[in-house]
Amino acid sequence: MSPWDAVWNVGVPLVVVIGAVFAVVLAFSDPPEQFSRPRGWEWAWVGPWLITACTAAFGEDRSWFERAWRGAVALLFAVAVVVAVWRHYRWRWQARRANNVPPPPDPSAQPDS
Repeated sequence: MSPWDAVWNVGVPLVVVIGAVFAVVLAFSDPPEQFSRPRGWEWAWVGPWLITACTAAFGEDRSWFERAWRGAVALLFAVAVVVAVWRHYRWRWQARRANNVPPPPDPSAQPDS
């Protein structure tokens, strides 16, 4: 294996997995009020996530190592997003409760007229 092959086949996946682990750490450690839901260009992250998840699940012509690191990256990014969203909504709920703001009305609880 040439040095370039080693960098491409081992180094790049290692950097990507470390970046995904870093995203999970940030999701747990960043203040929840700084989390921004996708409103614009942030939706572009869905594409790479889908590509890594689909390649890990359905990439028959890929090596086991590539499928494994792509699956790990997809899983780590999904965990990071779920944790960040959960923390943000919990923070909003607690801030609303601390300010005695009533929750929004439940449309299913209103009688039909």
